[in-house]
Amino acid sequence: MRRRRSRHHTESNFPAGAFGTLPRLVLLLAVLLPVAEWGASLIINRVDASSRAVKLSDKDIAKLYDSAEPGRYREVLEETPQSRDGIYAPLIEYRMPARQGKHVTVSEGGIRGGVIGDAGARVAVFGGGSVFGHGLADGETIPAVVAATLSRNGKAARVENRGVPGWYSTQDRVAFAEMLATGDKPDVAVFVHGLDDFLHCSKPERTAWSHRLALADIPVSVETLVRQSALASLFRGLFGIPEPGRTVELEAECVSDAQVESSLARLDANRRLISAMAERFGVKVLFVQQPVPTFHYDNAKRALPLRPEQMAPYVATAKAYARLAEMRGTGKLWEQDMLWLAELEPAEGNAYIDPVHYSPVFAKLIGETMAKRVGDMLPGPLPEAVSPVAVPAAQ
Repeated sequence: MRRRRSRHHTESNFPAGAFGTLPRLVLLLAVLLPVAEWGASLIINRVDASSRAVKLSDKDIAKLYDSAEPGRYREVLEETPQSRDGIYAPLIEYRMPARQGKHVTVSEGGIRGGVIGDAGARVAVFGGGSVFGHGLADGETIPAVVAATLSRNGKAARVENRGVPGWYSTQDRVAFAEMLATGDKPDVAVFVHGLDDFLHCSKPERTAWSHRLALADIPVSVETLVRQSALASLFRGLFGIPEPGRTVELEAECVSDAQVESSLARLDANRRLISAMAERFGVKVLFVQQPVPTFHYDNAKRALPLRPEQMAPYVATAKAYARLAEMRGTGKLWEQDMLWLAELEPAEGNAYIDPVHYSPVFAKLIGETMAKRVGDMLPGPLPEAVSPVAVPAAQ
């Protein structure tokens, strides 16, 4: 006799149910994951924007800039790019992208503020964030001051600010070699070194972009997808979880004497290589040993005091500059085409707007001092038919 099924008994149809649910789950994930990634990227961008926001009060900004216009300098600081804002560039790894801001402009060729001047010898100024003009308007950067001073002194020149935040002497050397190799030859090349060289002590050498490029070369896998996921990045940030598989990192500071000596040797070698290339191609060259706040300068003069941890990453510059001064005193420092400005500081006004970057007053002093040497390297006074070049004033 056949068994009668109960009307109230529900039988499980497991295989059919499973195969019916799986496609729905896949479809749900296919829809939700992109939305979650998009949302996570928005949150990360907002957090990044918040971290860039200027947290100084108007009163503090006025002190740092010796200015009665703190609002203007707040805008300048908010526009100022960092090395992480760079875009890929062959051989040099990265450069600043073109931008047209109210106070900060960069041309398609990576020149800050455009070429200043339309006649005379061509002067290209290389360096890191101090040359680029971190926290300064276009007309206040060191190269802009060089151009203005040369013009006032009747020297015809076209000045280019080729500084890039985070660059040090190796990238300057490579960029200069690439210029010469492509027939792009300035009359005078100026290289401002001293700070960033002693923040890069890794072997092999690594720039602020090396980690990003290393990740791009890793084969696609679940691990790389997770590493590059905005959602996973947000999750790691919220819970303080380190990024998996990060083996290539830029050292934040140089701590040992051996690292400092290695950086000194590299700086010396890069200068010699640059000088040799310049001589072969008929380019006049000038090396500037820039002022740093860890050597000679009395940090008690600062408009705003700094906490010890704010200066901690720059300890190596103190060691390196002490060694440079010692080598210079004993005649062991290679000083060909050198302008030593390590002890330079403004007689009045604040010198630094943050731990290491120059105030408008200090940038002006450095630019005017450099212009005296650059002027001696240029042809004579402007011809009567040529008027002095108008340099854009700080906005």
